[in-house]
Amino acid sequence: MKNIAIRLVLGIALLLWAWDMTFPWQKAMQAEQNRYTQIQHSKTLRVGMINHPLSYFVGANGQEGIEFDLANAFANYLKVKLQIESYPSSEMLFQALKKGEVDIVAAGLLFNLDNIKEFQIGASYYSASWQVVYQKGTQRPYKIEDIKGELVIPAGSAVLPILQQLKENNPQLHWIINDQFTQEELLLQVAEGKIPYTVATSVDVSAAQHIKPNVAVGFDLTDESPVVWYLANNAYSELQAALLEFMHQANETGVIARIEEKYFNHLTQFDYVDSQSYLKAIESTLPKYQHLFEKYRGDLEWQMLAAIAYQESHWDPNATSPTGVRGIMMLTRDTADRMNIKDRTNPEQSVKAGSEYLHLLMSRLPNTIAKEDRIWFGLAAYNMGLGHLIDVRRLTKQLGGDPDNWLDVKKNLPRLAEKRYYSDLKYGYARGFEAFNYVENIRRYYHSIINYQRVKEQASENKRQEEQTTEQDNSIKKPSKLENETPNSKEL
Repeated sequence: MKNIAIRLVLGIALLLWAWDMTFPWQKAMQAEQNRYTQIQHSKTLRVGMINHPLSYFVGANGQEGIEFDLANAFANYLKVKLQIESYPSSEMLFQALKKGEVDIVAAGLLFNLDNIKEFQIGASYYSASWQVVYQKGTQRPYKIEDIKGELVIPAGSAVLPILQQLKENNPQLHWIINDQFTQEELLLQVAEGKIPYTVATSVDVSAAQHIKPNVAVGFDLTDESPVVWYLANNAYSELQAALLEFMHQANETGVIARIEEKYFNHLTQFDYVDSQSYLKAIESTLPKYQHLFEKYRGDLEWQMLAAIAYQESHWDPNATSPTGVRGIMMLTRDTADRMNIKDRTNPEQSVKAGSEYLHLLMSRLPNTIAKEDRIWFGLAAYNMGLGHLIDVRRLTKQLGGDPDNWLDVKKNLPRLAEKRYYSDLKYGYARGFEAFNYVENIRRYYHSIINYQRVKEQASENKRQEEQTTEQDNSIKKPSKLENETPNSKEL
């Protein structure tokens, strides 16, 4: 009987041990497995992002940005809806990922070996480096030892661990962490001479240069690294596998290339002198004609119409070319007659006719062309004629490309000037390389106006808030009238 009791106790102990060993493990495995299955069950993909002028922002068309477009495509791939959770810094992004508040973080985050220990990663889709930035016209730093002033870093920046590692071999390296300004705001402060240096990714630097050309690169703090998405580090990897497969398909089908074309490619065309002249024109000349661009924008954003006019005439209503085109939209006599205007040098008539003509060309494009690409096809036709656009679309198809894909078509524009190609085309020779540059310049001017206005509005809002805070502080410090007054007999 005693042996039976002992065996019974041992059996219960073993059962409890097995339960203790197995149940937590099973529970953990189930919890980790739920990272993917829960997305399918809830039909929602939660992605953490940082509000950023390239990665994620709310524009005229709603939520936009490189990371948003790519995350939205991934959500469609999973057949679930996308839910964006915005955080102020990369540090808080990773904290949210650890806590399970989001499934993925995507915010232009560079690959970091230290993060592999704590997180899973997805495939890379572009590369960038960390760069030390200074104001153009001041002494350029070529290496860490040349940094003689304050190096200001935004709070929670992903570059902080890198700086800490570099300090081990460069003890003279010092920096100040600022929790009041974003990375973009610090870049603009460098351009204005308010702070001597900051560190930002090469992509952020390039974008800032189109707003403030005085942003200059001193040196690369790190080598180029891939930009990746991070996922929680689970025993199960279904979500990571799905993401890697999606990224592969997105590369194969051109989804990533189209997103890069939309947000990135115009950044590669930076010209300091041209950018300086353009930004001065935005401040001094654009206000004279903005109401016309707003009035006749049609289906376009008025900033796009303004960018076209700048490319055409630099907003000069009396501009004239040797070939006879003139006015702020540089119209030919035939186009002016077709649009029923009499004076091409009249700014309102010119803007009205130019906009209507562009809309006419776009209305004649095939419906198979994506909505977001129609403007680029229309601009190419505006520059070189609809016939030559038809030719380059046919040529693109002959060469194995997609005639409805602007990325494929624009690559073939320069070939319209090559005899081996244009000799077999219906409309013959065309200066396609000019049409290529024409569209690319307009894209650059358009984004510069958008970002310039965004930064200006943000600066005005910050100033308003500072003034409001100052007024509140003064009202608290200033004694009230009742506290200073002594009641007299008359008042009593």
